[in-house]
Amino acid sequence: MIQAVGMTSTLSVAHAGAHMATPVRSSAGLELGLPRCFLSVDVRTSLGVGGAALLAGAASAVLVVGRRRGGARRRNLATMALPSATNGVVNTHALPSQVLWGKPAAEVLPEVLSKLGCKRAILLVSRSLRSSSKAVDEIASALGGTCVAVWDGMPAHTPREAVLQAARAAREAGADVVVTVGGGSLTDAAKMVRIALQTGADTPAALGEHRFTDIASVRDTTLIPQVTIPTTLSAGEFSPFAGCTDTVTKTKDTYVWLDALPKAIVLDPGLTMHTPAWLFLSTGLRSVDHCVEALCSPAGNPYSDGAACAALTLLVRGLRRVKADPKDVEARTLCQLGIFQAVQACQSGPQMGASHAIGHILGPAFEVPHGYTSCVALPGVLLWNSQEPTNSARQTLVVKAFQDAAGSDTAVPRTAAECVAGLVRELGLPGSLAEVGVRRSQLEDCARRTMGDRLVETNPRKINGWEDALAVLELCGPFADEVSEV
Repeated sequence: MIQAVGMTSTLSVAHAGAHMATPVRSSAGLELGLPRCFLSVDVRTSLGVGGAALLAGAASAVLVVGRRRGGARRRNLATMALPSATNGVVNTHALPSQVLWGKPAAEVLPEVLSKLGCKRAILLVSRSLRSSSKAVDEIASALGGTCVAVWDGMPAHTPREAVLQAARAAREAGADVVVTVGGGSLTDAAKMVRIALQTGADTPAALGEHRFTDIASVRDTTLIPQVTIPTTLSAGEFSPFAGCTDTVTKTKDTYVWLDALPKAIVLDPGLTMHTPAWLFLSTGLRSVDHCVEALCSPAGNPYSDGAACAALTLLVRGLRRVKADPKDVEARTLCQLGIFQAVQACQSGPQMGASHAIGHILGPAFEVPHGYTSCVALPGVLLWNSQEPTNSARQTLVVKAFQDAAGSDTAVPRTAAECVAGLVRELGLPGSLAEVGVRRSQLEDCARRTMGDRLVETNPRKINGWEDALAVLELCGPFADEVSEV
């Protein structure tokens, strides 16, 4: 049973075997389009899709409902699935047990921690939020003696060294729960801190031993709880995955620990008012990327398509409204609920592709902010993938979602690449590698690094080598050295 607590009501969604999604309205009148179910029937499983499918959201630990001989049901841990329109797997493990929205975090957090039985909380918080507002102080004050430490030193992309510093602070404070107030790097950091505490890892190399390499590296050992209060739209709080950067190799490794999923998420739209506009909007575009690559994935199915289309519609509407009026609280709530639904789509079979793979390289290796990676990579990836006839057909789902967001009276571009590029321009975000400082002379290095990312394997159009990756990057220009020469 998943509880989504919003405004003045609690919505409980039971696991019922159906593929369809149905609109559900909260007490505030927001249409959520929450799915009727989180499970499918007649499931076939396959270990043949490999570790990349796990990273793409196919499965790491899934509740598989099917029938053996004699009609017996089974529960499999760490099972891979190859979904289609007639079979699939939905990762019920990867939805937090409680998602709260519409109330100030300082008001609801004490009760959340009380229900978890936690009495010693360390707050991992955004340094900019802490220095520019009273929000962190208000949350700490509301917790009273339950707050035993506040730590604010996490850089972007969650480097291993900073994770270990935060873990030492948590250990010294005797923390029994980690609460984050900030963006995706902090969300991942809290997961990594908890892994470090559980394993005793105290060096970057020791921490790296627990990164994901294959299905055997997935762990289900119990960690101390995490509660996340996100101030951006990167959506990492809705999964058990964590990204953590090896500063020596400048690669962002994935860690998969089933219990890393936060126990509760508090969506406070008021807190996002303190987030710089570029950061809020660009991480929103990152979640647009989640929806788009889910819709374009050959592994998409009726369940995931419905959730992704609805989520993309909410995000496009919400982001445009926030850009027009940053004080529009309802629009910010639409964005937050959009990312909640986007993750449900991603965890229902679709596999992420080259846009995410390139983003994993642009961040740590070329110091491009997380959200900006999708702004500059996704349109080019869509254009390259559209040369595959089957994927071109899947991309029409993206255009339809943009049309739904705009309304029937407003014309939208005819291709998915144009829709996304147009949204990037509307939001005032960078739309080329030139705008994030990447030079043409760096493309080969970026392409070769990209081939090391597992999500290359699940791109809808086969990427046969670094030369293909380079061809994708060529579509993401112009480039910094060319612009400077003009």
